[in-house]
Amino acid sequence: MNNENFHILVVDDSKSARDLVRAYLSKTDIIAAFAENGPQALKKAKSNPFDLILMDVQLPGINGIEICKLLKADTRTKDIPVIFVTVASDKESLIAGFQAGAVDYITKPFKKEELLARVTTQLNMKRYMEEIIVARKKAEESEKLKMAFLSNMSHEIRTPMNSIIGFAELLQDDDLTAEERKEFSSIIINSGEQLLSIIDEILEVSKEEAGEMRLLEQNFSLRKFMNELQIIFANTIKDKPVEVTLNVQEGTPDAVLADKIRLKQIMDNLLSNAAKFTNKGKIEIGVRLLPKHFPVLEFYVKDSGIGIPKEKQGSVFERFTQVEENLTQNFKGTGLGLSIVKRLVTFMGGQVYFESEQQKGSTFIFTIPYRKPEKKAGRAEFEEKERKSKRVPEDVWTGKTLLIADDVKQIFAFFRETLKKTGVEMLYAKDGAEALDIYYHHKDEIDVALIDIQMPELNGLEVAKAIRKEDKTLPLIAQTGLALNIGKKEAEEAGFNAIIYKPIKLDLLIKLLRKYLG
Repeated sequence: MNNENFHILVVDDSKSARDLVRAYLSKTDIIAAFAENGPQALKKAKSNPFDLILMDVQLPGINGIEICKLLKADTRTKDIPVIFVTVASDKESLIAGFQAGAVDYITKPFKKEELLARVTTQLNMKRYMEEIIVARKKAEESEKLKMAFLSNMSHEIRTPMNSIIGFAELLQDDDLTAEERKEFSSIIINSGEQLLSIIDEILEVSKEEAGEMRLLEQNFSLRKFMNELQIIFANTIKDKPVEVTLNVQEGTPDAVLADKIRLKQIMDNLLSNAAKFTNKGKIEIGVRLLPKHFPVLEFYVKDSGIGIPKEKQGSVFERFTQVEENLTQNFKGTGLGLSIVKRLVTFMGGQVYFESEQQKGSTFIFTIPYRKPEKKAGRAEFEEKERKSKRVPEDVWTGKTLLIADDVKQIFAFFRETLKKTGVEMLYAKDGAEALDIYYHHKDEIDVALIDIQMPELNGLEVAKAIRKEDKTLPLIAQTGLALNIGKKEAEEAGFNAIIYKPIKLDLLIKLLRKYLG
């Protein structure tokens, strides 16, 4: 180990002994200071952060053992290791020295190799101990942050769950008006989306740690993207006296190539953060092109909220960090949002930073590389090809049959109730083995199979592979809550035509069934 920055104090009343130690240390990286007696040694030790003291036992006035006791009794010097220098015949002093707190000894006359070996060993041990102490403090702090995070997560999850369960129970009341049912249903849906957002944040961190993050770049209209952000966000905080404005600076290109999903995640987190700390005033969303050698798009979210205290500014992008961390906090959240922002921006090849002043607001700014679309696109390419609709088509699939395999009966109940107006017939399997059994008995009737990935007996991937041995054309749709573990590639390799993630969005389900049922 390199001895750089090691400082030791040599205490000896003999000039020749001090000169000898100085000569031995001259070609090392150990820096030595010297004292001729006890009082001088105490004064220097208390005013300098020495890593080790090499001290003769026999000193004039007050001996080395008494000096060691005084050093160990003082909080400023108690952790400095002491090596005694003594004569071989002085066994009593040796024992007394260890009792006083010494860590080692060297007998006179000593050789250079022995001196350097003992000194270096103790210096290295001290450094190791310091590193262990620092690591332990970091671990304790990390554990504290994680416990605070788990406590906060418990609250964040239970709050929307309370609304979901509570208003679902209220919906069972037969005396409710149509307006009350609509209101309660809306609350349940919004609470469910809030809960899903929390889960997505946790999954995003897990994906990054597992190396599962991937860029999915696409051509899109930047102006339309920003306009939609403004409209959606303004509607989200419509109950607050906060104005939401948009600034797309002149010269900013409209057609861009980027990961639109990741970009929306970043903006959603920044906007959510701005809304959390802005009770009144203004939130501004903006973007511009910085025409550098490698041009970048610079986005920003500026608010007039409470700002970030200086002592918190160095850790805002760390996981589990929040401006307020106490039971009376007014600002809720997982403590993961800004951490996700930094990781996503970095992953996209950009940088993120912020400016903030207490009671005056904050501005979060990030950049991503600007890329032109891969091909010239017409206006239609930047618009939605299909409008989303949550209306379930009636009697369109009469005579068609679905195989639904899922070990959770409530999922089948969802499909049954959602699709009952369409006229489609449904076969239900509670596990993988039953799914295959039903397939073998009804394979001439089944038009589409919706198969859960995680099931007992046989998992969905095994079921798909078995069906593909019999039938290469039957449309197979994977359904799964394993958003982190199962991707499109794994599903395709098993034989699936498509994959849909839980909680299943009705518009996406209808779109897939239209594709495969006609």
